[in-house]
Amino acid sequence: MKPLPFNIAYFYLFLSVVGGSLTFYFVWLGMQEQNGHFDVVQFVQSTWTSYYAKSLTFDFWTGTTAGTFFMLVEGYRLQMKKMWLFILLTFLIGYAFAFPLFLFFRHKSMNLTPAI
Repeated sequence: MKPLPFNIAYFYLFLSVVGGSLTFYFVWLGMQEQNGHFDVVQFVQSTWTSYYAKSLTFDFWTGTTAGTFFMLVEGYRLQMKKMWLFILLTFLIGYAFAFPLFLFFRHKSMNLTPAI
């Protein structure tokens, strides 16, 4: 297997920062539309407003469910510590933040990161 031309672990970390930042940014914009309040009902209803939104919603939930089980199984297999933290971050911040962060720490725990 050929080594990658870049350090993939830090690419995962970059994706985690981007995913978390964009998640917060769009929640903040939504709160601005709601006069500074986070409206949970409107947030959930917006995921079902059209067939396009429903498509993205089901795509998200299917991928998130599979990825969450992967995090749990792989974390257990590798005996990673504090696996509960990735699940908590999924619900508190977002899957776009937690899953790439898990991949970063998974990569580190497998010692796949070359010495710099």
